[in-house]
Amino acid sequence: MLYIRLQNGLCALLISDLNYLDGAPTSSEEEEDNDDDDSEEGSDEYDDSGAEIEDGREDDDECDDGDESEDSDGDNEDFNDSDDSELEELAEKEETRKRGCSEKQSAAALCVAVGSFSDPEDLPGLAHFLEHMVFMGSLKYPDENGFDAFLKKHGGGDNASTDCERTVFQFDVQRKYFKEALDRWAQFFIHPLMIRDAIDREVEAVDSGNADTLKHEPKMKNIDTYTRLREFWQRHYSAHYMTLVVQSKETLDTLEKWVTEIFSEIPNKFWALALYGGNGETGFEQNSTYSIFSISVTLTDEGYKHFYEVAHVVFQYVKMLQRRGPDQRQVIWEEIQKIEANEFHYQEQTDPVDYVENLCENMQLFQKEDFLTGDQLLFEYKPEIIADALNQLSPQRANLVLLSAANEGQCHLKEKWFGTQYSMEDIDKYWSDLWDSDFELNPDLHLPEENKYIATDFALKVADCPETEYPVKTLSTQQGCLWYRKDDKFKIPKGYVRFHLISPLIQQSAENIVLFDTFVNILSHNLGEPAYEADVAQLEYKLVAGEYGLIIRVKGFNHKLPLIIDYLSDFSFTPAVFEMITEQLKKTYYNILIKPETLAK
Repeated sequence: MLYIRLQNGLCALLISDLNYLDGAPTSSEEEEDNDDDDSEEGSDEYDDSGAEIEDGREDDDECDDGDESEDSDGDNEDFNDSDDSELEELAEKEETRKRGCSEKQSAAALCVAVGSFSDPEDLPGLAHFLEHMVFMGSLKYPDENGFDAFLKKHGGGDNASTDCERTVFQFDVQRKYFKEALDRWAQFFIHPLMIRDAIDREVEAVDSGNADTLKHEPKMKNIDTYTRLREFWQRHYSAHYMTLVVQSKETLDTLEKWVTEIFSEIPNKFWALALYGGNGETGFEQNSTYSIFSISVTLTDEGYKHFYEVAHVVFQYVKMLQRRGPDQRQVIWEEIQKIEANEFHYQEQTDPVDYVENLCENMQLFQKEDFLTGDQLLFEYKPEIIADALNQLSPQRANLVLLSAANEGQCHLKEKWFGTQYSMEDIDKYWSDLWDSDFELNPDLHLPEENKYIATDFALKVADCPETEYPVKTLSTQQGCLWYRKDDKFKIPKGYVRFHLISPLIQQSAENIVLFDTFVNILSHNLGEPAYEADVAQLEYKLVAGEYGLIIRVKGFNHKLPLIIDYLSDFSFTPAVFEMITEQLKKTYYNILIKPETLAK
């Protein structure tokens, strides 16, 4: 058994089942023989026999031949019975065949964390309807009934169900056809067709009055069910909301390769590029009357369309923090205390004029024993004060500001002093009602792991070379050179490393320059999560797309400095990340080139 988390956020549990049904271990020789004897071409001759359920098993030479002949002896007697008894008989034969097989079926199940509780008020039943619609063909396999036919032909079956908060899909099939079945099945979650004319046909087939709620009533209210269905799929069928379990007679390496290959293409909703939260120190944001806590999220174009959902995730996170006990908050507080102490004790000298300016302001705010430390050091953990401040961060106290060039033409008010155009409106009723209620928490949200970048060893390195005024070249190879100089003045346990990775390819064409910019931006995006923790712990890094190559600057305490450099050596990305980065890069280029002096240069 192996647990993996794909880069797109999907979590998978892989089960390697190397036993027969009777518990006897499998033989690799038998497996090879079975693969040689059984082929799709050989099974096609039975396709017109009319015995659909049996066909899927007749070409399975891994079933007991004796059972098959006994079953077929009685087939002709059954054709004159009633439909019900024939179905019962066929179902019984199916179970007998399954028990007679020498090898277990391979199976997979996928759960999406969305159900009928997420149905829009004006389209009840939409989650259940989507469960049906995603299985009506995909971009790669457009035949509406192709998957069912494939499974039936190879002794398998599939099912799905929609509950209040979850939707589950599952299938099984003969082991030798499992990889192809997995690929066909995964395409429903990657690129389902969901064509418009299929809606009217399928809506009549779904139970619970869907023809009224999803066809007739929406038509009277001018609601486009097709558009709303695709929006619902786009919002909820995201890889990070999905869990997958796969069981087959394969080695775990093989299984992991299959799952990574096939399911890594399931889209993750890249709605945000960056997030910043905090309380600024200006008088406008923090004073003796009030404080403003700001959370700023940089959205992608898709995120702009779903900004209410993004805001909801923020409020879910705040609510999760409010529900956590004081013990867990103390762990975070102690980490912050260590970080602040490290920064205070090893701070660089400041300019005297800046220092006296800071001190005279501290004298207005603190007792005299705290003039020098000001707000830099944390001394006493007071959970009740933290809880009180945290409980003020509710949706009812929040202002939502949506800043985008896409708002042009929609802002009819003008600010008095700077002439900035803006508009004001009430929060959408659906979201205000939801935020007024005891809304559910998002299970994917959690407190950060322990920050591994916090330095604890501050010993100075022993001098291992003569002191010099300037850096000395200590290494020279065909690939590059290394210069080094030991700090002999400030004597603090911090290092500064600068790499310049030069390539003649960058300036060969405009296309190469754009590709290089894209590469650097993707690398920065990949560093986002570890870099935030590192930055909190005073490890600074910067990536620059230089004229002749990539410039990397890293600075911080010696103890943990190598950790951030390790992340730079592992570069990978998904098509979704590529699309998100290129979308933002186009905007950057546009903003640069609309300035006449920049364009002329």
